[in-house]
Amino acid sequence: MDKKEAIKRILVVDDEIDICIMLVTFLQSCDYDCESSTDPTEALAKLKQERFDLVISDIEMVGMNGLELIKKLSFIAPQLDTIGMTGFTANYTYSDVIEAGAADFISKPLMLPELKAKIERLNRERKMTKYLRDLNTALGVLAERLQKEREHFGSEVTSNLRESVFPYLEKLKNTRLNAEQKEYLEILDLTLLDICSPFTKNLSMHHVYMSSREIQIANLIRAGKGNKEISSILSISLDTVLTHRHRLREKLDLKGKKINLRSYLNSIEF
Repeated sequence: MDKKEAIKRILVVDDEIDICIMLVTFLQSCDYDCESSTDPTEALAKLKQERFDLVISDIEMVGMNGLELIKKLSFIAPQLDTIGMTGFTANYTYSDVIEAGAADFISKPLMLPELKAKIERLNRERKMTKYLRDLNTALGVLAERLQKEREHFGSEVTSNLRESVFPYLEKLKNTRLNAEQKEYLEILDLTLLDICSPFTKNLSMHHVYMSSREIQIANLIRAGKGNKEISSILSISLDTVLTHRHRLREKLDLKGKKINLRSYLNSIEF
């Protein structure tokens, strides 16, 4: 669909030549590029060949009803706004004209200041739409840039950890450590893996309401750790582990379903 820009070119369609002359003269005095047509069929052909921003059309015309013209224009020229005008207000209501696709309606005899105000309102709406569209584009570009920077930063952190930290952790695992030291080393190892894990990023992205502890426990469950092991590794009570498991099932929409939590966590794509 063509984007609506500021209103510059206007086509007046009315089978009364005097109305056309009056409106063209007035609108040109308001700095609009304005033309007219007394034949709606001719106007339709003109609109297919040239670009206009606004059509001001009479409703009661010979050859083609103004509502028919407005309906056709909404398909062939989506960048157009239309204003319907008629002196037969008993035959056509405001809703009739709007439902046909017009942006506004004005009754005859015309009040030119009122018509000018209606055009200016449409222009303000177009400018606001353009501003919001441009803002949305700018925000999209900014979000994409931030995402790339975040991904680049994450890749650098992960690379540095794998090259500079994990090798030393592996060496530490092969040294003589007591039970408490091994437990702390395992916590450290799991925490660093948690930082690098695409699973964690994916879980956070799709379940932003997950707490850091829940994501930590989810990682341990994926690693095959039992409730007692998780309790020991994280230095929390068994009841706390069970509570977090229950919340995980709720947040992952697994409550009441016969689905293994570990299997489900391992099935999450990333």
